[in-house]
Amino acid sequence: MRIALALTMISNAVLFFFGSVQHVGISLGNFHEPRIIPAAIVESICGLFLLGGGVAMASHFPAAWKLALVGNLVAFFGVLLGIAALAAGKGPRTSSNDLYHKVMLVLIVGGLLILFFSKPELRRN
Repeated sequence: MRIALALTMISNAVLFFFGSVQHVGISLGNFHEPRIIPAAIVESICGLFLLGGGVAMASHFPAAWKLALVGNLVAFFGVLLGIAALAAGKGPRTSSNDLYHKVMLVLIVGGLLILFFSKPELRRN
């Protein structure tokens, strides 16, 4: 379960960094999103927290469970902030951005489920 969680979190971190790069105005092949600097900042922060928690989990770092929990919660609230901002009209909406948010949430929920239903040994760290 430790490796599954680490891979889930690191994959989600990559998705957050992918979105962040696009929101600073850099197109990646056919992928492009409107330039939204606050979104790029939030996505970078979320990506760093997810990456840190995922690496900690993969490397058996002491307190890895707590770091993974914090990483997923930061990302969860970051995505909710983005969804709320778009719903309030604070930025241009695209169908691909809506899809990114949904995929990010699915990966976060998956990570949280792994965390909370993992063996007690995993939670002791």
